[in-house]
Amino acid sequence: MLFFLISILAGVLTVVAPCILPFLPIVIGSAEPGQKGLSRRSIIVIISLSLSVIAFTLLLKASTLLIDIPTSTWTTASGVIIILAGLALLFPGVWARLPLLGKLQRSGEKSLQKGHVQKSFAGDIAVGLALGPVFSSCSPTYLFIIATVLPASFAQGFVYLLGYTAGLALALLLIAFLGQRLVGSISKHAKAASWTKKLLGLLIVLVGLAILTGYDKRIETKILDSGYGATIEFEEKLIDSLDSVEDEIDDKETVEVPSLLMRSFPNTDWSRTDPSVELALSGGPGKDGIPALTDPEFISIENSASQDSVLAIVMDDGGQKKVYPYNILNWHEIVNDSVNGEPVAVTFCPLCGSAVVYSRSISEQELEFGVSGFLIESNMVMYDRETESLWQQSTGVAIAGELTGSKLDLVEFQLMTVGDVKEMYPDALILSDDTGYLRDYDANPYSGYGESDDFLFAPSSLDDQFSSKTIMVAFYVDDLPVSTPWLEIRDGETYVYSVGGEDIEIVKTDGELSVWDETGEIIPFYFEMWFSWAVQHGDAGEILTSK
Repeated sequence: MLFFLISILAGVLTVVAPCILPFLPIVIGSAEPGQKGLSRRSIIVIISLSLSVIAFTLLLKASTLLIDIPTSTWTTASGVIIILAGLALLFPGVWARLPLLGKLQRSGEKSLQKGHVQKSFAGDIAVGLALGPVFSSCSPTYLFIIATVLPASFAQGFVYLLGYTAGLALALLLIAFLGQRLVGSISKHAKAASWTKKLLGLLIVLVGLAILTGYDKRIETKILDSGYGATIEFEEKLIDSLDSVEDEIDDKETVEVPSLLMRSFPNTDWSRTDPSVELALSGGPGKDGIPALTDPEFISIENSASQDSVLAIVMDDGGQKKVYPYNILNWHEIVNDSVNGEPVAVTFCPLCGSAVVYSRSISEQELEFGVSGFLIESNMVMYDRETESLWQQSTGVAIAGELTGSKLDLVEFQLMTVGDVKEMYPDALILSDDTGYLRDYDANPYSGYGESDDFLFAPSSLDDQFSSKTIMVAFYVDDLPVSTPWLEIRDGETYVYSVGGEDIEIVKTDGELSVWDETGEIIPFYFEMWFSWAVQHGDAGEILTSK
């Protein structure tokens, strides 16, 4: 969104560049003698000029498609170029002395003279086409467009280019309509305009620094969270309408991947994609807008600020209990850690109550997980940083990318309150709220959500067998998904069920749960709200109930 707005402003301010002012009378002079307002000739000149800028920029963009340059390199280059564009606005004298720009401008001026003397329809087009490189070379704001268009996808880059061209064309149309008096006014107030451009230059430098440091994504996330995302939504609709061009280029796609998801993960192998990805939608914060934790710090539970009533994921680490409270997981959703020497991902999706611990080892490689910023059926979509494959959090299945079809192994844990852990395991270690991120861990950003019948992102279907947000204990018997209401399991009782021809035993002792198969092997389980489990598994799952 920030790029789109600056692109429009950059186009408008192009017309007040000192070397542009002498050419403005050409736009006005295209009017017929005695005619007031816009003329056919001035409109032709402005349209031709705009098309010239678009064609020249797309030619540059097409040349980059032939070069295999990593996205990270483009991002760095974009940040550097944008900073240079801002500096050029702050110090315009440096820009004017660049020899290459002078040569380009002189070439455009020669073409301009030939077209201007023709005084015909073809001549008006020639004038407009010749003005394109003159305007581009005169204004450092065009450098901002180059820096944003080249690294972007075709559709996204085209939107920024349209923003710039629209700003330029509207400013020129206004000049052509109001005539010489406006040109005189612009010249008279050139000093004030120069200060406006300097302010824009400072803003562009800050944008470049934000790109280099990754703060541009955080800025957009905050804008979305504040509710003022109208321009972002407009930009996304415009980009979506253009993505059909990219779809025609890539005939291999059989799944219609949401364009925003594809742009957020340019390194993902989209040739391998599960159809469920078509349902993915943005949850608001972008990729890593909700920061997963890595190498977390732990403190003694007696020193924890977490309230006793807070639920927590509890794991056994060689006899030492490690506790991951919900009040911290609400803000980070994934903790990359190691337990008993095994790399694990402790995950929690507040919107569907799914608390799951997975092994991070798969296919002889160790993965590190982040929060994608996307949801499917109100459930978090994770991604691994090694292959940028996408994973459904509640099922542990890779749904897009190199590892599509792979499934993460469940790891045993308990779900207990912090108070119960303190009483039973006073020597336990709990995740420290000194995470390196500024978050109010005393506040619940989803307060009241679990007790409400409402959804922030409504699922595609609801099953009324249980209340939507009933917490279920979920596990697998072979490949059969099974669930049972957590609170229906009473302490001190044993429940035996026949599942798929196999006896399954569920036992709860002193608040801790165990699920066993008929051979005495422990079956790892996880927790999830009923609506989410039902929409993920539907009729393919089996529900156990003690009532």
